[in-house]
Amino acid sequence: MSTNIPWAVRTGPRGPVPVYVLQLDRRGTLTSPESLAALVADARDATDVVVISHGWNNDWQAATSRYTDFFDHVDAVLGARPPDHPFRPVYVGLFWPSAALVLPWERGPDIAGGSADGGGDGLAGELAAELDVLGDDLGPELDAELRAALTGPVDGADRTDLVAEILAHLPASDPDETGAPDPGLDGPALRAVWTDTLARAEPAPARPGGIIPDDDGATARPQVAGFDPLELIRSGIRLATVRQMKDRAGRVGATGVAAVLRRLADETPARLHLVGHSYGGRVVMSAVCAGPGPSRPVDSVLLLQPALSAWAFAADVDGRPGGYRPAFDRVRGPVVTTWSAHDLPLTRVFHLALRRRADLGEAEIAGRPPSRFAALGGFGPQGVGAEALAIDRMPDVGQHYPIGEHAVDGRYEVIGVDGTWCIPGHGDVQSDQTAWALLSQVHAAAHADG
Repeated sequence: MSTNIPWAVRTGPRGPVPVYVLQLDRRGTLTSPESLAALVADARDATDVVVISHGWNNDWQAATSRYTDFFDHVDAVLGARPPDHPFRPVYVGLFWPSAALVLPWERGPDIAGGSADGGGDGLAGELAAELDVLGDDLGPELDAELRAALTGPVDGADRTDLVAEILAHLPASDPDETGAPDPGLDGPALRAVWTDTLARAEPAPARPGGIIPDDDGATARPQVAGFDPLELIRSGIRLATVRQMKDRAGRVGATGVAAVLRRLADETPARLHLVGHSYGGRVVMSAVCAGPGPSRPVDSVLLLQPALSAWAFAADVDGRPGGYRPAFDRVRGPVVTTWSAHDLPLTRVFHLALRRRADLGEAEIAGRPPSRFAALGGFGPQGVGAEALAIDRMPDVGQHYPIGEHAVDGRYEVIGVDGTWCIPGHGDVQSDQTAWALLSQVHAAAHADG
């Protein structure tokens, strides 16, 4: 067992800051209990604990380097604009199995390691990591059938139909952020989703990664005219992993991360701040909203380009409240969430992959909201009314965030900020501006405590 607890100690503007990495498995079980015990001990002497989650398609090296980069920006802003209140933080990065491929030298230490190994011939070899993800939910028999279908030459519509029929047996997705159940798809409908998604998606140059490099490269790169069956199968399998990773993010948050928050709330006085990027937004929001909440409210939540429904906080979605509306009673300050017109996956692709059979005709996500498929990180919060405040330009460092100010009928519960000017892509969320958003929430929580 590795003894690198904490994972690192940063030299912050106000002294040393311990950094912990907590690992969770695909079911949400915490697999680094010694790290959690040490974290709780350190948090008893801290003023604030910041917990951050990556999203989909992150290996150990990518996740930890992105966390380091984000906290570098936090420290830079702190150095330039020292807070007027005590600030002795502990930083926590979550690491859950979301990577498409982890090479042996990219594995973390025992307290936060993990990998996905795979192999095979032909397309099965190329997509080995994705097949490992899907195999967890397909079960041994269907997993073997899928791998057999992909071994050797892959051509012809019949092979595509076979793969679609197998993948249609994946368990129905968890209810989405609007609370809507997933009735599932049959093979022909699933293939229709793949074809339609490829027709709507547009290739774009890859951008540098952020907290999670799950932007353009994580989704299909289509040839819009004359779909090659090979490309259709490849893209369909990758789209299926998008859906499965979303479900996994929810399980990780609702199970393991929720338990971590409850322990921190019960055993430490530190204020609790959550940050989630992409599907990491589902991790942290599920942790807050699922099951019994912590014994005291979380102090703040910052969602950076969240791959969630834009209707997650709505008062009414087809007769029911948005799935994350309970956060209004479980977070002291307003949830701050960014969106960007430059986020190609969240304006063109991600939610296409999550459609259900009955919704095929409504998938105009590339158009204007309020499409039911609009993504929070692509279009901002929808259906919230006076409880939400939209800021049409994300505040720069030093500019005011109206946290704690009141709407017509009470406090703002959600603050949506348009980051188009400073967020050039889905993964480009490590910046002084996003650090300032977090620190504005930290400052507001400290002043609320007096």
